[in-house]
Amino acid sequence: MDKTGNIVKAALPMLALTNPGAQEAEAAAPERPNIVFILADDMGYECIGAYGSTYDTPNIDRLADEGIMFTSAYSQPLSTPSRVEAMTGMYNHRNYCEFGFLNHDQKTFANMAREAGYSTCIAGKWQLGANSGLPEHFGFDRWCLWQLNYARSAEAERYADPLIEMDGKLIDGGIDSYGPDIFESYIESFISEQESGSPFLVYWPMVLIHDPFTPTPDSGSWDSNPEGRKLKDDSNFPDMVEYCDKLVGKLVSFLKEKGLYENTLIIFTGDNGTNRKIHTPMKDGATIRGGKGLTTDAGTHVALITNFGSRQTGSGVCDDLIDFTDFFPTFAQAMEYKGPLLDGIDGKSFLPQAEGRKGSPREWVFCHYDSFFKGAGQPEKNARRYIRNHRYKLYSTGEFYDITEDIKETSPIEPGTENRQEARNRKALAKALSAFPAWKVGDIPVQKVEYPELKTEQKRYRKQEQ
Repeated sequence: MDKTGNIVKAALPMLALTNPGAQEAEAAAPERPNIVFILADDMGYECIGAYGSTYDTPNIDRLADEGIMFTSAYSQPLSTPSRVEAMTGMYNHRNYCEFGFLNHDQKTFANMAREAGYSTCIAGKWQLGANSGLPEHFGFDRWCLWQLNYARSAEAERYADPLIEMDGKLIDGGIDSYGPDIFESYIESFISEQESGSPFLVYWPMVLIHDPFTPTPDSGSWDSNPEGRKLKDDSNFPDMVEYCDKLVGKLVSFLKEKGLYENTLIIFTGDNGTNRKIHTPMKDGATIRGGKGLTTDAGTHVALITNFGSRQTGSGVCDDLIDFTDFFPTFAQAMEYKGPLLDGIDGKSFLPQAEGRKGSPREWVFCHYDSFFKGAGQPEKNARRYIRNHRYKLYSTGEFYDITEDIKETSPIEPGTENRQEARNRKALAKALSAFPAWKVGDIPVQKVEYPELKTEQKRYRKQEQ
């Protein structure tokens, strides 16, 4: 990693390792693969050891070593915008209307999976509307969720003593339980219940590593100070990263034990940059401050690791650009789905790259960001729109940056001062950006769509009620 925080690509060559089982698997025309999509909460790329972090993440690092490690994946700067984009395959200016809400007229990759004959499951963080009918409406057969009907509160948190809704039942875990463990165990149970050879899709929007930064069951204070399991302290952050890694490793081991690993597409990524309170020390001596909520690299550059068992032709590092609209068509290609839900999506499949083959890389990634965190129609101060390639980044307001030289975006390249390469890239990005509908901060491109039968039913939880 260089002084700008970029991964040094020369040190990470794309390997051409032969997988002996891959040719046999192809010849045998294997059944459609299972899909496990793991989305860590508020985890920038700098949190993963394979990307240069000093945090201990051996299980995720092993996934990267055995699979494909993408160096140029970009999310939205905040969770709900990223989740809506990933689940629908569309940029936010087309279907995003309010933080913590997904318009009811949208279709997700789970709806698509159902059409393709897959069983579907979601476990973890919901925050897409308050109604217990929504998971099924958006394509999930089974669900185990935090922040569905019940609003977040001191008595309805996700870690120690969690409040979780599981297939319509309310689970008050108690102080000795830990929410992330419950979600991972639920996923294992779902997978165990599937008929042999029946494909499934698991979506695991993890609650880790979002604040509050509290002890995990592996923290030293968990047993010595049970009353302090809900105490917030930034020093718990590395423990939470390591517990996230532990649970990823647990699920991967389970897939191997069940004989499912070789025919499962596993994807691990983060939904946006790390919390801005966190400063992460890197192996090269640099320190990276989290950029959650910002459109800089610190807010949008995320780890992306895929592992496809015997379906891979090799493992290594891929520098192709990936954005969050790309998950939908990638899943569609893996499922062999060619139906109408693909009409009009914005993403581009990277399944060939996940298989270790040369794909058809995109030339740029696009970001339209306005979280409406304070409610529908209320733009936020960091709302922005940009388009970028590997090196250069152009905002709709005209600011143009060489990210390799200016990763924190402190010195825009002024028009008329560019060298030949900069001018050529500005022109190409401006042309691509002009294809999108005009927009400025304050514009409301999408209206809220809420069906009467799925109207918001936000509840407040009080333990004395139980």
